[in-house]
Amino acid sequence: MQKAYFDIVQEWVKDSIAEGLLPEGTRLTVAAVADRLDLSRSPVKRGLELLTNAGHLTRDERTGYIVGNGTKAAPHAANLFTLPLPDLAPATGALARTGWERLMDEVAEATAACIPFGIYTISESGIGAHFGVSRTVTREVLSRLHERGAIGKDRASHWIAGPLSARMLDEEHALRRLLEPAALAAAAPIIQDELPAMQARLAAARPNCPPEDIDIIEADLHDTCTSFQPNRRLAAVLMHLRSGRRVNRLFAAHVVQHDESALLTEHRLVLDHLALGNGEGAAAAMRHHLDADHARTRERLKVLSVFEDPVVAPYLTRVG
Repeated sequence: MQKAYFDIVQEWVKDSIAEGLLPEGTRLTVAAVADRLDLSRSPVKRGLELLTNAGHLTRDERTGYIVGNGTKAAPHAANLFTLPLPDLAPATGALARTGWERLMDEVAEATAACIPFGIYTISESGIGAHFGVSRTVTREVLSRLHERGAIGKDRASHWIAGPLSARMLDEEHALRRLLEPAALAAAAPIIQDELPAMQARLAAARPNCPPEDIDIIEADLHDTCTSFQPNRRLAAVLMHLRSGRRVNRLFAAHVVQHDESALLTEHRLVLDHLALGNGEGAAAAMRHHLDADHARTRERLKVLSVFEDPVVAPYLTRVG
C-alpha cells in the first residue's frame, strides 16, 4: 500500500530523532524540511503538525518547530544538508501523496510555464487520463489553483491558463514590493546563522552561471530568508507570488548566454545588510532589487513572445 507523503515526513523525522540525528531543541522549518526531502511544503507542514500533536515536536510561532517539548533550544535552525540524516527510500518518487496533492505541483508548474506564450485551455479529462486519477481529484486540483489565482475560467466555464501580461507582472510586483521587504525585516534578527552559507553560494556565482545556480540563489533570498518571519499567512501569500521568477527561468532556458551580474550585486547588498543586523537597510535593498528585477522581467517577457510555442503538457491546448 502506498504511503502519503505526510506520513513519510513523519517517519523520517521520528527515525532521525530516535537515532539522535535531530537532537532535542533542534529548530525545524517547513521550508528547510521540504528542501531537504525534495517535497512540496503542503505535506511537510501537515507531517510536522501531526508530529506536534503527537508530542514529538513543539510549535514555535516565531521560528517553526522545535524537537522535543520546547524547554531546550538549539542555538539556531539546523542546516539539514550538513547533518548526517538518512535519505528517503529510492522508491519515494513512486509513493503518492493523497488525492490532489499528488499532482498539484506538476499541474501548477505546467500551466505557469506556458502562460507567457498565450492562453491555454485545461482539459479535466486530459489531466485524469495523463495522471490516472478520477475527475473528482482533477477538479480538486483545478479548484485549488483557481483559488490561488493561478488559473481562471472563460465565459463558457472552461478552465484556462494565461495569458501572463505585463500588467499582471506589474500587479504582482506591487504586492511583492509591499510584503517582501517587511517580511525580510522581520526575519533579520532570526536568520543570522543561515547567512554565511548563502553568502558563500553568492560569492561563488558567476554572471553567466547556470540557471540552476540562480534558482538556488533566488530561493535563498526570496524563500528561505523570508520564511523565518513569524507571520504564517504572509509566508503563504509570498509563496504564490512567483510569476516573475518563472518568466526569468523560462528566459534563461531560451537565452542560454545572458548576464546576471546586476542581480548578483543586488542580492549581495541585501545579504550584507542582513549580516550587519540592519533589517531596515535590508528591506530598502530588497525594494531596490525588486524594482530592478521587475524591469528586467518585463523586458524578458517581451523577448519570450517572439519564440515558438513551447512543448506543453498533453492536457493543455493553446487557444490564443
